[in-house]
Amino acid sequence: MEREKELMATLFHSGQARALQYFFFAQRAVGRWSTPSGARWDTSQPRPVRKAAVIGLGTMGRGITVALAQAGLSVVAVETHAKQLMEATKAVPSMLKRGAVRGGTTIEPDSITYSQNLQAVADVDLVIEAVFEDMALKEKVFQQLSIICKPDTLLCTNTSSLDVDHLASQTRHPELVVGMHFFAPAHVMKLLEVVYGRRSSPAAVATAMQLGKKMGKVSVAVGNCRGFAGNRMLKRYLEQAFFLLEEGATPELVDRALEEFGFPMGVFRMSDLSGLDVGWRVRKADGLADTSLTGTSARVRQGCRYSSLGDLLCEHGRFGQKTGRGWYQYDKPGGRVAKSDPWLHNFLDEYRARHGLVPRCIDQQEVLERCLFVLINEGFQILEEGIAAGPEDIDAIYVFGYGWPRHRGGPMFYADMVGLERVVERLERYHQAHPDVPYLQPSGLLRRLVANGSPPIHKWRNVIKNRNSQL
Repeated sequence: MEREKELMATLFHSGQARALQYFFFAQRAVGRWSTPSGARWDTSQPRPVRKAAVIGLGTMGRGITVALAQAGLSVVAVETHAKQLMEATKAVPSMLKRGAVRGGTTIEPDSITYSQNLQAVADVDLVIEAVFEDMALKEKVFQQLSIICKPDTLLCTNTSSLDVDHLASQTRHPELVVGMHFFAPAHVMKLLEVVYGRRSSPAAVATAMQLGKKMGKVSVAVGNCRGFAGNRMLKRYLEQAFFLLEEGATPELVDRALEEFGFPMGVFRMSDLSGLDVGWRVRKADGLADTSLTGTSARVRQGCRYSSLGDLLCEHGRFGQKTGRGWYQYDKPGGRVAKSDPWLHNFLDEYRARHGLVPRCIDQQEVLERCLFVLINEGFQILEEGIAAGPEDIDAIYVFGYGWPRHRGGPMFYADMVGLERVVERLERYHQAHPDVPYLQPSGLLRRLVANGSPPIHKWRNVIKNRNSQL
């Protein structure tokens, strides 16, 4: 019994126990959302939402429609393309039926009405736009919604990275526009990023947060910037993974290190699952994915190191699982079992030779530090800019939306566990080795925390508030 007591004491005070205890309270803290300056917004009265609309019935739109119906709302589902509308009228009831079987609930079949006409949303309380991720298209939709909908209808966008303030500027009532960034599959994933713009009213944000809670989501309020919180951090993480391949790593090595850390799927397996063409379209829209460039311009874009590996794979028609080839090979298009691909390894050798890159031995420790510490550093930058109010918000986003292992508490908690001094030291070392990657420099907030004696994570908000008050 004495030995048992010793072992239990070890478990109670282990890093995993501390991480799980922290995250238990962090999950509840994000519901009491506030601005980075500390002003509480969660006391704002949310508006009642009885009838909602979804514009666009692709994969995300269908999932959002199902989530709203499961929450007991009357839903108007609009799709202007006849073929996609017909497919949705078959897919959505099937998704609802499967959900009802799992949850032991029933959904009234007439709770969803389908239409090909945008005028069908004229009397709804809230609209969620889920059309293709193209700013021009979304601008047009918001301009039309501003005319068609009631003056007090909340207009929400399911964009994953586009400017919410710009979309709000296309409407008559920008204070009623917020982002509602769902994660695929939208009716399953727990996370909802609620993005408030400069002119979003507290009531509008409160309504989106409350609706997310009603749908069973963990709603996290974040400010408006490119990629918001989650995808902005993910971009740095992905870039480091690409750079590691350029320097001598393989997709198998990188994924193995991340999966042993606790991620359910490594970065390259995840990319194959979601589709390489998704990011490729975004990079092309940003003017980055130009593989015809040579010399220095081929490896530097917009003043920062750039890897065209993902772009080149897409030009070869390798989009991941959907085509049976990506970073790995699969038995058939749509296959799930990732296998090492000799073609990909030869492709990497040729790429390195073409760009004068001499491969070197890279260990799993470097993979973890390069991928995770740069992600963490971007998280500190987000806190410093006021995009997220506190470290708990970022940790909830990454555990619920990006597969960060819960027993490690989230990226910001992990930084606290590792030691902020170590994070700074390793970032500085990697920046010295890679001066063409400016975001490897430790953020100002991270440096201030270390200068203040590296206070525990629950005191970081005080440092952030003091900084904001000085500004």
